[in-house]
Amino acid sequence: MNRKSDGFTLIELIVVIAIAVPRLTGVKSMAEKRVCDANRKIVERLYNTLFLENEHQESEFNQFLIENFDEICPAGGVIGYEDGKVKCSMHEDPNKSDEDDPPGDEVPWL
Repeated sequence: MNRKSDGFTLIELIVVIAIAVPRLTGVKSMAEKRVCDANRKIVERLYNTLFLENEHQESEFNQFLIENFDEICPAGGVIGYEDGKVKCSMHEDPNKSDEDDPPGDEVPWL
């Protein structure tokens, strides 16, 4: 039996898709989280510098976001300001502090 192979079988394609799709969605969510983290740090630094001497009010922070930034969280999380930190409703772990991050894990400044 001399059979010429012109491509992949349906079973091979299904197996590859079953393996690749979960990995790709994990990479996408990880990338969204890292972008959100980097954007939140930038917003936090700028906001804290701008309002260093003023008392913080929620309306001022919301106006600051509207005037200066289009999208902070690519996954659509709600951004808020609490205790001197910019937080995202989707990517903020309430049990984790900045000190828990291993060194070199943040996105570098360009």
